[in-house]
Amino acid sequence: MDTIASFDRAAARYETFAAPQDALAAALAAGVASAERCGSALEFGAGTGLLTARLLPWAGSYLATDAAPAMLRLGQARCPAAAWSLRDARDPAGLGPADWIFSCGLLQWLADPAAVLRRWRAEIAPDGRLVLGVWLPGTLGELESLLPDAMPMQGRSEPEWQTLLQSAGFRLEHARTWDHISLHPSALDFLRAVHAMGVAPRRAVGPGRLRTALRTYDRRFATPDGVRATWRAWLARAVAN
Repeated sequence: MDTIASFDRAAARYETFAAPQDALAAALAAGVASAERCGSALEFGAGTGLLTARLLPWAGSYLATDAAPAMLRLGQARCPAAAWSLRDARDPAGLGPADWIFSCGLLQWLADPAAVLRRWRAEIAPDGRLVLGVWLPGTLGELESLLPDAMPMQGRSEPEWQTLLQSAGFRLEHARTWDHISLHPSALDFLRAVHAMGVAPRRAVGPGRLRTALRTYDRRFATPDGVRATWRAWLARAVAN
């Protein structure tokens, strides 16, 4: 799966369906007090600017980056007060040193987040802070129970993420889990929303198997307000050792 291309294709419709991502951005930004919003900041995977918009205004430099050009253009239009750069988060060399590094809903997509965190650590100032949100196992658990081999995300647990941070040279200040339930008229509507967010399956699912899974989803995960989808995240704040 080419994750960058998938999100680039989804850019135009992304915010129409990205309520879970926006809610995660709001929760992450709430952990940064207004008085702290100063110095040099660097955001990876900024996308259309959901987190960027919630952290601005910023007293100092704020550089938002993303590897998907269409996402970047939308973010730049949404948050012109920030500087924007087309950059892959896996190659941050030369962007720092930053007092703050932000990342929301990005690292779980990457094959080697340990290496990425080490590279980020090299771009952070002494005693700089990393504010991170990642999706955890349990996210889209309803869909995973029906199509486990098609799940696109890297399924790392809270302790695993904590170990990755520590190994990369960060000291965890505090962290918490966060849950969000999205509701959809039907399983098909849910699946269309997920695709519109750029979340592509890891492998193709045949039409017959997919129809069966959708019927089961409608039956098994129905609520009075629609079918549910669970999103679970880990929100962490760490300081560079």
